[in-house]
Amino acid sequence: MWSIEGGYDPSPSRGYLFLIDVLVITKNEECNLPHCLHALAGWTRTIYVVDSGSTDRTIEIARELGAEVIEHAWEGYAAQKNWALDSLPMEADWVLIVDADEVITPRLRERLEDIAARPVDEVPETGFYINRLLYFLGKPIRHCGYHPSWNLRFFKRGRGRYEDRAVHEHLLVDGPTGWIRTPMIHDDRRGLEVYMEKHNRYSTLEAEAIFNESRGGDLDASLTGHELQRRRWFKRHIYRRLPAKWLMRFLYMYVLRLGVLDGLNGFRFCLFISSYELQIGLKLRELRLESRQAADSVERAA
Repeated sequence: MWSIEGGYDPSPSRGYLFLIDVLVITKNEECNLPHCLHALAGWTRTIYVVDSGSTDRTIEIARELGAEVIEHAWEGYAAQKNWALDSLPMEADWVLIVDADEVITPRLRERLEDIAARPVDEVPETGFYINRLLYFLGKPIRHCGYHPSWNLRFFKRGRGRYEDRAVHEHLLVDGPTGWIRTPMIHDDRRGLEVYMEKHNRYSTLEAEAIFNESRGGDLDASLTGHELQRRRWFKRHIYRRLPAKWLMRFLYMYVLRLGVLDGLNGFRFCLFISSYELQIGLKLRELRLESRQAADSVERAA
């Protein structure tokens, strides 16, 4: 488990203090936020914490650790971040987006500083994908198809925006991208109960998205498009047609993506993620049943 203790010096050492602004979206993150903010302190220009109604000590902790706190009602995963990107007075050349349960390691900090130290116009990439190492039950998941895990989080100010999706939103930039293999740490310290609540919310949103797409809703998917569009095309036209997708997901993660090498913790993690797939399938079936029942009621009434 990653810790803010252990000799990490957050003081600025390389003179790049005003070249990176940070955005952190929060709600009830008092367990995670100290670790996140300590790793960002001293080398970034401004840390903006946008909070959507925390009832714990999240706001107090953020202010104590020097962050600029903005309270803004929740608009949705993509809309909340886009509001922040559009509304906050960011002035640094680069923007770094970090979740409250993520920690920037000292090695990753050095890589980001190296990029930000160059004149921004001389950096050919508009944004950078950052690798992420997930911790589950206190141990890293190095296989299961979850590592490397690429997330576009570091980009030139004014050049990135999140796509309008209810869940699993992605940041899009208007130029070429690079890749930083040095990982950030993803370790939600709030426990499995919160993780399961998140899966319950996400599975509902994903089931609704699939249901709406099947009824003619727009899906940005194309076999000849960019990587995200190709992945969505595969997911819509091939993966969603598979039987027992929860079982397929488990076998894919545990066998094909070598989750077995993560030991017993890997087995548990693969079961945990496959149960999320099962939730999506059951909720989608329920939506289709409700739709048929509603249609039958209208037909009988006519």
